[in-house]
Amino acid sequence: MQIYLVAFVFHIALLYLSARIGDKRFGLVLAIISVLPLCVVAGARDITVGTDTSAYPLSCFNASQVYSPIGALSACSDQEPLFVLLFWFLGRLTGDFNAVLFFCELIIFLPYVLVAKKQFPQGYPVIGFFLCFIVFGYTLNILRQCLATSMLVLMVYELIHGKNLPAFVFLAVAVGFHKMSIVGIFVWVIYIACCESRGVRSSKTLAMLFCFGVAVCAVSAVLIGPDLMQLVSSFTSSYSFQVKHAGMGSLNNTMLIYLPFCMIMMILGHKSSIGPTNREMLNFYVCCGVSSAVFAQFASISPELIRLSFPFLFISGFLYPFLSENLGNERLLSGVLAITFCVLYFAITFVFGGSCNLFPYSSALLGVFYA
Repeated sequence: MQIYLVAFVFHIALLYLSARIGDKRFGLVLAIISVLPLCVVAGARDITVGTDTSAYPLSCFNASQVYSPIGALSACSDQEPLFVLLFWFLGRLTGDFNAVLFFCELIIFLPYVLVAKKQFPQGYPVIGFFLCFIVFGYTLNILRQCLATSMLVLMVYELIHGKNLPAFVFLAVAVGFHKMSIVGIFVWVIYIACCESRGVRSSKTLAMLFCFGVAVCAVSAVLIGPDLMQLVSSFTSSYSFQVKHAGMGSLNNTMLIYLPFCMIMMILGHKSSIGPTNREMLNFYVCCGVSSAVFAQFASISPELIRLSFPFLFISGFLYPFLSENLGNERLLSGVLAITFCVLYFAITFVFGGSCNLFPYSSALLGVFYA
């Protein structure tokens, strides 16, 4: 645990320092440097750390050392093509598995930090808590999906700036990393519903999406669970685990807590004096948060189906710097609530729940064993 906490402290401290530097270029450099502690700890890990580390990432790296790009795609045909090609390129470039993991982590974390800094010049450091206590743990396991979701973050950034073509390109790249990222279309739909509506319509859209999501979740869990699992498994053979464990899941209580949290954040935001455009973005981030909580309940069908919720959850993380940037007197309360939820999520999911096999940490490169 200690090595994770040290990396978290350095990352968050550097982010806050970067926001207080008068020189914008130096602040940007510090913000980029801030992700290095996370990348080093994740990249230098032994293959025993992270549930999937010794599975498809290692097999794709091994393929990169002996095959051409076409050969690697054939040898790793059960993995998405862009992921295989990325591993082939990084594997050939570095010749070292840990170096490949390091650069993958860099690709994951940089979009979050750079987008947050661009969108919320004063409030962006708070996203560090979200990255450390929620996103980081998943990067040690679901590497493909984390890479894909970082592309969806860039998709949303382009949508905010009215650039639909680049947004579509990032969506396509995300799907190329992980097929389940096709749910990014729903993120796009939520953005259109919330940010291309005006005034009261946005709030109504939020309520409708919430009610619709709850209804879909309930009906699916009760009526079509096994059939849904067969449909998901048809994408790739790597989902045989989920099919085998269909019907063995349960409701995700941690994400159920996220529902009232999102509602409180929305109330605090609407009580403040933010303008119409910011209210639309608030509705969008809250909608993503609510959607993540709803999709997480598909874990009642099979434990691994919680992954459907991750694109929404990770994008909703921008709610924290958004509130830090735009709220007045409510900023302190929203910050305390956000940090509390992030820490609780880490404790419940990774520490006590054992998700993603983060513990015990070991790294032959760093000389750390069973920390």
